[in-house]
Amino acid sequence: MLDDFLNAARPTIYQAILSEALGQHIPQLNEPGWLPLGSGSGIDTLTGLNRREINDQVSYYNHTDPVMHHLIHLENSYIFSRGASVKAKDPDLDAWIQRFWKHPRNRASLATAAAQHELNTELQIEGELFFIFYTSTLTGQVTVRTLSPSQIAKVIPAKGDNKLPQYFLADFIGPENRVERYPLLDYRVADTRKALSHPEFAGDHTEVAVMHIMRDSVSGRGISTKRTSLRWIKALTGFMEDRAVLTLAASTFAFKQKIKGNRQAVELAQQRWANYATQLKYDKGENERRQGGNTFIENEASNLEQMKFDTAASNAYQDMRMFRQMAGMGAGVSEHYMGDPSTGNLATATAMELPMLKQYEFGQQFWGDVFGEIFGFVILQGIRYGTLGGKAQVSLDPSGSYPMYTVEPLRGIDLTVEAIFPPIVQKDVAVQANALAQIATAEATTGQQILPPEKKAEIAINLFGGDKDSGTMIEDMKAHNFALPIAPQPPTEPPLQNVHEANLGEPLPKSEAEAVAKITQAEVKQAFEDWSTMPTLDELLAELGVDEEALDA
Repeated sequence: MLDDFLNAARPTIYQAILSEALGQHIPQLNEPGWLPLGSGSGIDTLTGLNRREINDQVSYYNHTDPVMHHLIHLENSYIFSRGASVKAKDPDLDAWIQRFWKHPRNRASLATAAAQHELNTELQIEGELFFIFYTSTLTGQVTVRTLSPSQIAKVIPAKGDNKLPQYFLADFIGPENRVERYPLLDYRVADTRKALSHPEFAGDHTEVAVMHIMRDSVSGRGISTKRTSLRWIKALTGFMEDRAVLTLAASTFAFKQKIKGNRQAVELAQQRWANYATQLKYDKGENERRQGGNTFIENEASNLEQMKFDTAASNAYQDMRMFRQMAGMGAGVSEHYMGDPSTGNLATATAMELPMLKQYEFGQQFWGDVFGEIFGFVILQGIRYGTLGGKAQVSLDPSGSYPMYTVEPLRGIDLTVEAIFPPIVQKDVAVQANALAQIATAEATTGQQILPPEKKAEIAINLFGGDKDSGTMIEDMKAHNFALPIAPQPPTEPPLQNVHEANLGEPLPKSEAEAVAKITQAEVKQAFEDWSTMPTLDELLAELGVDEEALDA
C-alpha cells in the first residue's frame, strides 16, 4: 500500500521540480497571458475553466455583493432553515448517534443550524467539501472537522476507478509556519497495516480519515455551483454602479439661473447663494433640517429655473430586470425571490414554483445522503472501538480497488439512521398536518396501523417547530406508550369515614305520589276576591313611607 502511494506521489514531486526549473530558465512562460496546463494548475484542458479563479471570485462576490450573498443564503434557508436533526430506530444505536451529534466538538462543526448553513455556503462556493474524522481508539468517539479545499494538494483515486478516492495529500501548518504534507486515507479504506490512518500530528490513540463530497466538479475537483450566475452578477453590479453615477450626476445641480449683466453681477449672485446655503445648513444652530417654503425674489435681469431630473429610470429598470433574471437563472431562483416584491403575489409568498421546489428537495436529499455516510462511519467506529459491538458484525471485504469494512447487522437489529429536515415552504405544514390527521382517522376507523407511532411523532415534532432534539422527545413518548398526558384534576376532599345511609322510610306508591287534589269552585271564587282586595301601588308606598321619586332613584 505504501508503494502504491509513493508511485502516485512521484509524478507530483517530479512536476514540482520541473515547474521550478521552467520558472528559472523560461521566465516568459510565467508572464501574464500564459496559463500553465499541468495537472496541479486547476485549469481543465477541455473546458478552459480555471476552477480556483472561479471559486475565489464567487467567494469575493459573496462577501461584497448583495445578489450573490442573497442567492447563497436563500438556498441555505430553504434547505436547512432551523437546522436538521437525527433519529435512529434502535434505542442503543440512537443513544450512540445522539452522543456523537450532541458532542460539543461536533456541534460547532456539524450539528447546529449555524454550522449546517456554513457547510452549505462552502459547498456552494467551492463545489466540494472535505470532512476529516478523528476517531478515538479508546472510546470510539468520532470528532468531525472540515479541511479547506486549498489544503488538499491532490486527490489520488484508486487504480482504474476515478469515482473512489483512495488517498489525499493534505497540507498542514507545522512549527515555524512550515507547511507539512501528509497522505490521508479515504474513510472507506480499511488500513489493515495501520500505515496511513495514524499520522504523526494526530497522536497514538487517534485514527484519521477523510471524506470528500462534491456537488459540481471539473477534472475531479469541485467547482462553484454559482459559477453560471457570476458573469451576470458582475454585469448587474456594473450596471447599477453606472446608474448610481448618473443619478448622482443628475442631482448635482437642482436649479439654473440666468443673469443679464456683467461678470461682477454673476459673482455677486454666486456669493449670495453661498451665504444662503451656509445659513440653511442641516443641524446649524437651532435648525435640525433645512427650512422649507422660502420665497425667491428676482427681477427681469434674473431668471431661476429648476433642472429636469429625468434619468430614464423606467427604461433602466427593465434593463436591470434582464440582468437580474439572468443572475437568478444561473442559480435556479425565480425573479420575485431576488428582492423585488412587486413581481410576486400572495401565491408566491406561500408556495414555490415546482422547479425551485425540486431543486431544494434535491439539496435536502443530497445532505441526507451525506449525513447517512457520516452516520455509517460513526456506527462502524462504534462497533470497532465503542459500545456497539453487540449490534452488528464488521468484516473485511478485500475485493475491488481497495479493502473496505462492511457492517452486517445482527438478527433483529435495525441500523437505520435518518436525518430530519424542516419543511421547505410553509404550505407544506398545512398539507402534512392534514395528512397526519387523515392517517389518525383512518387508523381509528379501521383499527390497523398505517404509520408507526415513532414516525408520526417525528413528523409532528419537526412540523410544528418543536424542540430540535426530536430523538429525546420521541424516546420519552415511547416510554409512556405514546399515551396522551392526562389533564390534572382539581383536588378533592378525602371521603368521610363511617358514613351510613340515612333511614328515609318506605317510598310512597306511585299512585299516591302522583295524586293531586282537585280545585273546587269555592276555592277559585275566594282567590278572585282576595286579588280584588289587594292594595294599590300608591297605598303600598304610603304604607312603607316611600314616594315614587325615591323609588326611581
